[in-house]
Amino acid sequence: MKFLSHGIGELVLKELRKASEARLAVAFFNPDNRMLDALAGLPKLKLIVSEEFAFTNPYKLEKLKLDLLRSVSPDDVHGKLHVKVLIIKRPNGSYWTLLGSANLTRSGMFSNQEACVAMEPGNPADEGSEREIRGWFDALFQRARRPDLDQAKLIYDAQSRYRRAPRPVNEAAAETGYWALKTTSGSTGEQHWPMFQAESVVAVGWEALPIDPSRASDAQLRVAIKETYPDDSNMSVSIAVMSIRKFVDLEIDDIVQVCRGYTSMQKKDVHIHGIARVTGPFRAERRRRGPLEIQT
Repeated sequence: MKFLSHGIGELVLKELRKASEARLAVAFFNPDNRMLDALAGLPKLKLIVSEEFAFTNPYKLEKLKLDLLRSVSPDDVHGKLHVKVLIIKRPNGSYWTLLGSANLTRSGMFSNQEACVAMEPGNPADEGSEREIRGWFDALFQRARRPDLDQAKLIYDAQSRYRRAPRPVNEAAAETGYWALKTTSGSTGEQHWPMFQAESVVAVGWEALPIDPSRASDAQLRVAIKETYPDDSNMSVSIAVMSIRKFVDLEIDDIVQVCRGYTSMQKKDVHIHGIARVTGPFRAERRRRGPLEIQT
């Protein structure tokens, strides 16, 4: 076992260029061209990444043309993926393993202050741990899923626009509202967080309503909900009117905590996807795939 605090990227490139196959599990993936070429040149590569596509570059994942690409959701039942593990198989059948703090990014490999441990083949003291690491990787690969790279690109592009935009310099005003918004549809369990990221919006459901709730009275809204969702109880309709009205009345610069769905009786911790600032007015429109210029 060897401790590494510098020269990590060059060492990884050296090992990749002579590898017969590799297994890589990493939180963030955005390598430079040299590293990407070395990965693309492998005869076989299994890759697992986090679905935090604000940081992981789906365009570079696509260049690898991998059938053996898997991803882990940030709200996975086992927790979000934060590992950095590289397992390389050499042509002679031996293994070289790297684990530590370095993501597969240009800065992680070549400029950050990182700390990693490399397990060299031929060390009997490392053999048991190396087998455990390979078993752990294979189990993670089996339960991970195939990522939707088209959706990932929308998220990455939207976040890139945010990174280029100047951040507000003013502190939150005293009258700023603070809200919690669930991303899970209560009836279907559908998760809408990827859509929020891809379209740079926060949103609520009831998309089949034929009216713009910002232009309707509560009475008109109640009638529209009842006609559109006839199976809903009177209590459900009242809750829907209240929820939609609160959402419509969000003010610019209000802060919204975006979280996974939960119930009032839930005892376990609630997963927080992110924090949003309202930057534009309410818009009533049908869901659509693709980037939006409006930002709310």
